[in-house]
Amino acid sequence: MFLPKETFIGVSEELSRSEHAYVLPPFVQPDHVLGFLEAINNLTGTVDPMYLGDLLGEKIDLLPHVIDVASHLGLIEVLENGNVRLTQLGKEIADGDVQRVKERMRRIIDKIEPFRTIIKVLRRKKRITVEEFMEIAERFYPYNTTKAVKTILEWGAFAELFRMSPDDEYVFITQQS
Repeated sequence: MFLPKETFIGVSEELSRSEHAYVLPPFVQPDHVLGFLEAINNLTGTVDPMYLGDLLGEKIDLLPHVIDVASHLGLIEVLENGNVRLTQLGKEIADGDVQRVKERMRRIIDKIEPFRTIIKVLRRKKRITVEEFMEIAERFYPYNTTKAVKTILEWGAFAELFRMSPDDEYVFITQQS
């Protein structure tokens, strides 16, 4: 089902501009990125990612995606030798209390899609139906939509940016960021 064009006034231009923007993998959750940052921080701030897979207890195929997300959010930098190093922001997040971490994540999450688009729509409309939310998600995740929606909502709730209504009919903005 496609929604009326007016639902996305101003969004289609944003979608076309973000065609080459980094899109969050549908299986990378906030805990993955935060655990990764904490592990690096505990290992002096610079580490060879080869050693992190075992330490984090994650599937090895997840680690490159976590590195990509952390890099696109500006939390780490990948050095020429392949090691990863926390940026100042990454260190602040790794050292921060929960509220500070959420506040920092609210500031940077719109660097990646689909958050950029969702936040833009929610700033304008304040709430959208689940169908509208699903249509945005389907534009970025045509094959993993269900998993992606769960992950997107987890990130939105973690950063206290948006969440689903108790009746599961709307997604609404929770912060004016």
